[in-house]
Amino acid sequence: MTVPLTAYLIVAAVLFGIGVYTVVAQRSAVMMLMGVELLLNAIGLNLIAFWRFVQPSDYSAQIFTIVIITVGAVEMAIGLAIMMMLY
Repeated sequence: MTVPLTAYLIVAAVLFGIGVYTVVAQRSAVMMLMGVELLLNAIGLNLIAFWRFVQPSDYSAQIFTIVIITVGAVEMAIGLAIMMMLY
């Protein structure tokens, strides 16, 4: 039994919506960074879902998703470091 593409897209849309709400509604910079991280995770999930269902022989989507995860980790680390320096 395989999970349909729409299930992945619904989960990614929910993640993206929570991320947008977190970025817009929160006043704390840490929470805003967490919202951006949710946005990046939703984008990565969409990439992997479309890769799986459209062209599973090409691995460029997986490489791009690893880059997105790396950028998210670096963004969080640099953001927290800047906030600690300002505090």
